[in-house]
Formats: sequence, C-alpha cells, structure tokens
Amino acid sequence: MNHPILIENQKKRRDIPLWMLVCFSMFSFWQMGFIFYFLEPSSAMDEKIPLPINIDYGTTLTAVCYILGILTMIFLPKIIVYTQRIATGVALLSAIAFFLPLPEYILRFNIYLQIFCCCLMISFETFLVVNCFSEKSSIKYLTFGYGIAVFLIALVQNEVVSIPFSAFRYAMVAALVLLFIFFLRMPAGKENLPQFVKKSDGLVAPKKMMWGAYLVAFIAALMGVGGPAIAGKVEHGVSIMYLVVALSCFTMYFLHKKANIHPFRMVPLFVGLGGFGFLVMLVSAYVPALSYVACILIGFGMTVCMLAPLYGVPIMKAYPSRYVASAIIGLAITAVLIHAVIAELFLGTPVALYIFYAVIMGVLVFVFMQVEPFLMFTLRRRIADDTVPAAEEKAEAAPAMEAEAKTESATVSADDADNPLAKLSPKKREVAELICLGYTNKDIAKTLVISEHTVKDYVKDIYYTLAVHSRLELAALVNNYRLANKK
Repeated sequence: MNHPILIENQKKRRDIPLWMLVCFSMFSFWQMGFIFYFLEPSSAMDEKIPLPINIDYGTTLTAVCYILGILTMIFLPKIIVYTQRIATGVALLSAIAFFLPLPEYILRFNIYLQIFCCCLMISFETFLVVNCFSEKSSIKYLTFGYGIAVFLIALVQNEVVSIPFSAFRYAMVAALVLLFIFFLRMPAGKENLPQFVKKSDGLVAPKKMMWGAYLVAFIAALMGVGGPAIAGKVEHGVSIMYLVVALSCFTMYFLHKKANIHPFRMVPLFVGLGGFGFLVMLVSAYVPALSYVACILIGFGMTVCMLAPLYGVPIMKAYPSRYVASAIIGLAITAVLIHAVIAELFLGTPVALYIFYAVIMGVLVFVFMQVEPFLMFTLRRRIADDTVPAAEEKAEAAPAMEAEAKTESATVSADDADNPLAKLSPKKREVAELICLGYTNKDIAKTLVISEHTVKDYVKDIYYTLAVHSRLELAALVNNYRLANKK
C-alpha cells in the first residue's frame, strides 16, 4: 500500500526549526495589524481620517488576489516560494515608505500595494503548511507560532494598550524582515515540492476522510469569521478573545510536546467551550457582565479555526492532489461570503445569530467526531520505502520475499499480541487499514483489484472478529491501540 509517490513525498516534507516558524507566523501579525490600521474606518494613520482609499476598490483587489493565489497554487506551484520572496520584499519596502511624508496619491498607491501583497500571500501560507511542512512542524507552527502572532494581534487592537500607527510602523517592518528571512531560507523550486497525483498513478482517494476533512475546514472557517464579529459587539471583546486564543494555542503546543496529545484530540473540548460561549452571550442580554465570560469561551472555540491548514496534511499524506490547499482557501472564501449573508439575515436579531452559531459549533463537533479517527489513522500511518527491488535484484530477492509473504500472518511479536489488526489475515488486514484511512468499499475494491462483493464479505468478517460495528469504531480501536503503545 506504500505507493512510490507517497514515499517520495514523505521524504520531501521538511522539519522547520522553531525560530523559523516564529518568523513565518509574523505573516498573521502583519496581516491582522494591516487590516486594523488600514481598513478599519475608526483607525487613524498619522491622523488621516478617513484614509485616502476606497474600501470597495480594496475589496475588489482582495478578491482578485485570492483568485490569483488559487490559480498559482494549481498551475504554477513551483514559483510560490519565489513569489513569496518578491511579495515580502515589496511589502517591506512599502512599509518603510510609510515613514516618509508621502503625497496623498502616493499614500493611496502604497496602501493598495500592501493590500495586494498581503492578500496574495494568504493562500500561499496554507500551501506551504499543507504541502511542505512535516506534521510536527505544522503543529508547532499552528500552535506555538500562531500563539505568538495572535498575542501580538490582541495588542494592536488598541484595547489593551494604545499603539498609534507611528509605533506600529516599526512592528510592521520588523515582522516583514523576519518573514523575509524565513522565505530566503525556505528551499524553492519544483524539486522541493510534493509530486502531485495523476489518474495514471493508480492511487485512489479516501473519499470519506477527504470530504469529512473539507467539511470540518469549512465549518471552522465559518466560525473563524463569526467569532470575532460577535465578540466585537462587546467592549474589549475582540482583544479578550484573541488573548484567550493565544493562551489556547500555547496550551495545545505544550500538551502535544510534553504529553504527546495531538491537537485533534483537543478539538471537541475547545469547540464545546466555544459553542457554550455563544449561549452565554445570549444570556448576557440579561446579565451584561457575562458578555466577557462569553468572549473568553468563544476564544477557546476560535483556536480550532487556527488549525484549518492542518486538516489538509492527512489528505496530502493519503492522496497528494494539487487541489488540496486551494480547496481549503476556496472554502474559507466561501465561509466569508456566507457569513456576510447570515449577518444580513439576522440583522437586528442578535439572539437568533447567537443561537445559529451555537448550533454551528454543535455541528462542527459532530462532523469532526465522524472524521477524526480517519484523520488520526492517516497521520499515524507509517509510509516506509518497501518498493519492489530493481530488476537485477528481483531473482535474488524472490525466495526471501516469498518466504516472508507465507509467514506474514505469523510474524507478530509478543509486544504486538494485543494489536487488533494482528487478529486478521493479511488480506483482511489490508482491507481494515483502507477502512481506517477512510476508503469506501468501492474504492477498496478498486485499490486491491477485487470485487466489491468480496470487500463486503471481508468487512463483515472484520467487524465480527474485532467486535466492532462501524468504520468509526474500527478506526478508533486501532488508533487507541497505537496511542497506548505509541506506534
């Protein structure tokens, strides 16, 4: 089952030093600070109110950048790191220009230039996490790295402390310098990218896992837009929420590092707290002091939204499609548009909006619980280089391979005696592993070149032997064994 493409891609994933991940996380700080100072009508830039830009033009430019980013990820992935270097360098020069007494038309152009660079790079951030980072680096970036970035984002809301734009300029330049260092050290070129699957490669997509992961990413993105919008209705609510998100990110990082608890294992708890936060916000209409408690709880739920790129990692590990990162970004854009419609529908009825998002959080927990066993099995699946020997070695290796095949079912060591998959024959074990990866019966039949009827018979026997009743129970059983034995 270890396809050569999967083996090669696994070797290409890079372990990134923590300091470089912190440099990379400065993108989020720059982006969110930029949004506050340049696009918020109430913000001031050297006392210039209103800012000399048209928000409608900015929105159009943002949409164009998103589309351009998605097309680049699909058709020209090999130029992404080079593009990031250029965009970061241009953004850095633009940030330095804000120290100068610019005429209004130059200032306007400079702001639009920042919008272009920032929005173009949003998509590429997800691309690198999904396609190039190792799982360990992805987790460190989306927990510790985001924790630092989100803490800084909370500060620039100007609610905890007052930070004028004249001071933020220095922070913006520093963030872009660190970001530029990251991209200079990040390997570029086609040889450092994964090999994307084609129909002729013979790989079959694990549809249950893939579509479940995409649905979770979409709901999380919807929550990522709705959370700040609702917390913003409370004085200092956004800053409180972001501070809690930062604390939660650090908590996820240390629990993963010290206790080996994967962030996916913490998702239901954090989402549950977030959903409860919307209900508390509903009660705060009668007890105003509870609004701050609600913002704290919503902050826990928002932490899950930071993990959106991580849902793409198991998909790429099982089925490396060039569309994975672009699909996650496309879902995020769709979530923004849907939130705008929802906000308009519930305009003037905040109670209904709170109930809606509480329900959405409940749906997120349910969907995630349906797909989490498949995600964890995929991430923990070993992809070793066990490909067929070269032609001149085949004759010599054949006897050993034949002997190994005959004794495969009897090679379970004493330490693996409790392994549920060890109770199955080699063929049924293959079927069970594909089930745990999120394959349908039809896809299992196609992968193993057997009839779908035969697959159904195997599935019944597997369920009976292991005393499980569903795919989820089977995947959970295997995952729990591996977690207990750290396999």
